[in-house]
Amino acid sequence: MAFNAQQAKRAQAVIVIAVLVIVAAIAAVVLSGALNPSAPQQAATSDTQTSSTAADDGSAATSDEHDMSHVDANYTSTVEALQEQFDADPTNPSALLQLANGYFDWGVSAMSVAQTDEDSAHVTDLFNQAIARYDDYLEDNPGSKSVEVDRAICIFYTGETDRAIAELEELVARDDAFGPAWANLGMFYESEGRTDDAKAAYERAVDADENDAYGVKTYAQQRLDALNEG
Repeated sequence: MAFNAQQAKRAQAVIVIAVLVIVAAIAAVVLSGALNPSAPQQAATSDTQTSSTAADDGSAATSDEHDMSHVDANYTSTVEALQEQFDADPTNPSALLQLANGYFDWGVSAMSVAQTDEDSAHVTDLFNQAIARYDDYLEDNPGSKSVEVDRAICIFYTGETDRAIAELEELVARDDAFGPAWANLGMFYESEGRTDDAKAAYERAVDADENDAYGVKTYAQQRLDALNEG
């Protein structure tokens, strides 16, 4: 299933989050002395994607409008409405997919403001909620590549990187022509420090999206350039 406008917007949001997650992971490696701090890396996803500002005392600063309670307040009613739509017609695959996407979007927004262990656990639960509903959707609608990619992104954001990589490796083994799968796989590899594998995946993403229909070609080429310069 090709991305619609809503999916494209969600994908852009995910890319932003992905950059921050990987930057944070790399910062931790730099502090351990395992990485040359003069050559930081960044990564993002093909599908979608905030920045936090440090307060004077070193803690992350958030405004009243950008804390977890605000995010939850915004999304709870939306997801409840989507759940009601699905409950009214559980045979409607579109309603199920919209519900899964609702949890996906909630998880991405929650991740952007998460600060405590409790927040992180909440984020993981939201992505697991999305995964469960993507599983249900794919059971009756197999072969939806964009849904498989969104599901893999959720898995990645629960911290199961190896599992997320395996899911996309299996997808591209079945169909090597879907650019978003390659771009996300490149990001996953990059987050693990697998630079050569990331470059190869990004190259495949560029080739698979020659017309930049998903914005994949632009993103993957940017990552390739950055890795080659590094």
